[in-house]
Amino acid sequence: SRSAAALQYNIYMSTINVTVKWGKKKFEAVELDKSAPVDLFKAQLFALTNVPVERQKIMGVKGGTVKDGADWEALGVKQGQVLMLMGSAEAVPEAPAEKTIFVEDMPAVDVAALTASKNPGGLTNLGNTCYLNSSLQVMIRIPEVSLALQKYAGTGGESEKALLFAMRELVGELERSNATQEVRPFKFVSVFRQNFPMFAQQAEGGRGFVQQDAQECWSTLVTNVLAQRLKLPDGGAPSDLDNASPPLLPHQQELRDNLGDALFGVEKVTRYACAEAGGEEPYEKREKDTVLKCHINEKTAHLYTAVEASLSESIEKHSAALGREALFDKTEQIARLPPYLAVNFVRFQYRKDTEKRAKILRPISFPDVLDVRNLCTKELQANIASHNNRLEEARDKAAADKASADKAAADKAAAAAAPASLVATPAAAVAAPAAAAAAAP
Repeated sequence: SRSAAALQYNIYMSTINVTVKWGKKKFEAVELDKSAPVDLFKAQLFALTNVPVERQKIMGVKGGTVKDGADWEALGVKQGQVLMLMGSAEAVPEAPAEKTIFVEDMPAVDVAALTASKNPGGLTNLGNTCYLNSSLQVMIRIPEVSLALQKYAGTGGESEKALLFAMRELVGELERSNATQEVRPFKFVSVFRQNFPMFAQQAEGGRGFVQQDAQECWSTLVTNVLAQRLKLPDGGAPSDLDNASPPLLPHQQELRDNLGDALFGVEKVTRYACAEAGGEEPYEKREKDTVLKCHINEKTAHLYTAVEASLSESIEKHSAALGREALFDKTEQIARLPPYLAVNFVRFQYRKDTEKRAKILRPISFPDVLDVRNLCTKELQANIASHNNRLEEARDKAAADKASADKAAADKAAAAAAPASLVATPAAAVAAPAAAAAAAP
């Protein structure tokens, strides 16, 4: 088609070949995509020179040095241009001290010992299914999901039953496997693609299936499988969701009593304020989601600050007062935190200059424990504080009880170890003063 040909032409025109000098070495005909971020070119140079991205300093353009986030077009880089790379390479890894031994060469006794490993099993990549494997590996390790699949009785349409039964079988295989016995999810992948054809797209020329986004897969599993077909099992009752519109979760206005909302649902209080004259007064409404979005840009360095910034943004939406699209300031506060909080690193952004999606390769640090209390409503902050106080009191009481029990045990052990002559019984303690009085003149 014309659009495909035009896209192919634009990609061709944005790619040039440059020469890179690094010390005494010269690399010719290095491809440089002028529409791609600088980090992508640095990744290419790392593959060529083994100079880590953070140590690289590229020179030979207008302004001297290529900055992170720079625009190649604005720098005026041309076909055949010579660029200078500064930076020291990482040391080449040394050969292992011990020779690698393959399972095929090991005695049967050693192989049997390996198969007894307690490490969890993995999923085979069936050709660009890493997005699905990673989503499943996380989801299947959540006890409530595994239990709900076990309690599923089989209501719903044939395609729905086939999907959930295949997922349950896969959970069982993973639970029985270990690190030396990978699982091949042929059945589940096939049924998953039948239920959700968007993940069955094939590459041009029939060269297998195309790569997909893990976030889209995760969202599909949560909202279209867990939220529409399962609920938290109650005792021995089945986990089948027999109501298309289940009741609301306690104290919530948007989240429903289904497995997806119960485990991952985030309810937020969203405030909209029209930024244009003549617009409506600011108003609030409840909204729900199953992830917190972490938008990444050239200034993002830490997960918390990125999530905090993502809760405030300017958007365009319809204004009833103005009768047209208008600019609104949107701010959100968390009103309900789920048992399992999923955070999405939004690394793809649409570039208007190239009219293409670009991936942001910037590294983001994150803590082992993510404290989001300051992002919550006042009511939820108060509930969290009250709960934490009760936990602290329980910990203090447990610590005091343990200290008292340890002291009693230590006193008992000391008494048992003392000489018998130094241990007086109550009767002996009373008789001794009486005997002394009788013997007095």
